[in-house]
Amino acid sequence: MKDSEFKALNHPVGKNVIASTGSAVSTGYKPDVTVKDAAGELKFIIESEQKTDRKAFLGDLLKAEVHSEQQKAHPELIIVMQPFDNTTTKQIADHLRPYKQWLAVKSGGKLNLSDVHVLSDVEYQEAIDAGEILGSLSFKNRGHRV
Repeated sequence: MKDSEFKALNHPVGKNVIASTGSAVSTGYKPDVTVKDAAGELKFIIESEQKTDRKAFLGDLLKAEVHSEQQKAHPELIIVMQPFDNTTTKQIADHLRPYKQWLAVKSGGKLNLSDVHVLSDVEYQEAIDAGEILGSLSFKNRGHRV
């Protein structure tokens, strides 16, 4: 799925609101989608990756954590990817896990990100089609948690 198509999806945000779609939310950071609650608190950062470049996934994690810290927020990072034979959602979640743990230690034991979730673009579309709201149990059962 192209980046523009992903941003235009009817993201299942429930009572929350789409806060940005590809625009700068801080200096040098333009996540694909951010979601805030009614009080304006950052709840979700969603990144869509169409390549299997593991450095891009690591960049997603680092940039989202820095932004979360700057916002004094605890959002969930959702990475939606197009899997390939040589790169699955499980492999990316497993790849990110030690970096997430290392970063948490460097940050005093805990990240600002409340959760990191990797799922395929097909799983994400299925969640939309099923009416599953971001953060719901049924949504979290898709893909892999980091």
